[in-house]
Amino acid sequence: MHRDPQMWEEPNRFEPERFDVALEEKEGVKFIPFGMGRRACPGSTMGMRAIMLAMAGLIQCFEWERTGLEMVDMTPVVSMSMVKAQPLEAFCKPYGSMANLFSQL
Repeated sequence: MHRDPQMWEEPNRFEPERFDVALEEKEGVKFIPFGMGRRACPGSTMGMRAIMLAMAGLIQCFEWERTGLEMVDMTPVVSMSMVKAQPLEAFCKPYGSMANLFSQL
């Protein structure tokens, strides 16, 4: 599907703009990162767990703050993944106990 010449002009050319969320809304879903059915990626579960582990590390090791005073807009965009209409912007700094650990790396 990702290299189908009936769906894409020059299907073998790398163009990340193809998978823009706005394009998804107009033309329907054309990007399925792990595939589906019998040919689905056997490593998808491991990939999802690796992402969750990375996110847990970021949450556990850093203190996060909003860049502005306004509340975070949680309005979703219709998509295969959970995309927000307005991206989250935040500052992060390591917790004191983590700063010592990071300085030793």
